[in-house]
Amino acid sequence: MNCGFGNLDTLKRHLLAGSLAGETRFDSVIKTVGLAVAGLIEGHTNRRLGYAAGDTIVFNALRRIFYLPRFPVCGVTSVVTRAETTATWLVESGQPTMVNYETGLVDFGSELGDENVQVRVLWTGGYWFETLEPDDSGYPSSKPTHVDPTWDAVAALPDALQGAWLLQCEYLWAARDKLGMGLVDAPGKQTTLGDLKLSPLVEKMLMPYVRYQMT
Repeated sequence: MNCGFGNLDTLKRHLLAGSLAGETRFDSVIKTVGLAVAGLIEGHTNRRLGYAAGDTIVFNALRRIFYLPRFPVCGVTSVVTRAETTATWLVESGQPTMVNYETGLVDFGSELGDENVQVRVLWTGGYWFETLEPDDSGYPSSKPTHVDPTWDAVAALPDALQGAWLLQCEYLWAARDKLGMGLVDAPGKQTTLGDLKLSPLVEKMLMPYVRYQMT
């Protein structure tokens, strides 16, 4: 189960005491915490971090290069354009002319149209992490292969990113009411997911992964 940047087992082992490892009452809220923290981290870093096959993005054609928000890139499946929102998407053969797998930069060689033309890119990329649970069939799963045979496999989620995710989940978990009865680690500081903010430590850990390119 994808709980953000890891499976439910990984997150539960980090948040719950060993004696509660088999407890299922908190599974739903733990998953919510994990996904919420992952979304917060992606917003902070200005990128999509988890691995996804067949991600899409639409942008204005009046540009030669574009930085895909999910990277490292494993492959671009198609580039299509349309002049109007009601028009048919047309395949741009031979596009993109160049892809930088590590940074997500795609180069089209020239603009694919004017400001009225939309471009849609279909691609696969991001950091891979285990989403199967230990009792699932096929666990542990194998990393997907890279579209470029000169690359061994899809990049695994860096330990620093998963660590930041786990620490931020712990930061929130320690502050919220786990049983709905006011049982918080710091009385008077009960929070909800709506109060979610990055801890100063996690912000520092994420600094190397922040994307500043806006095009």
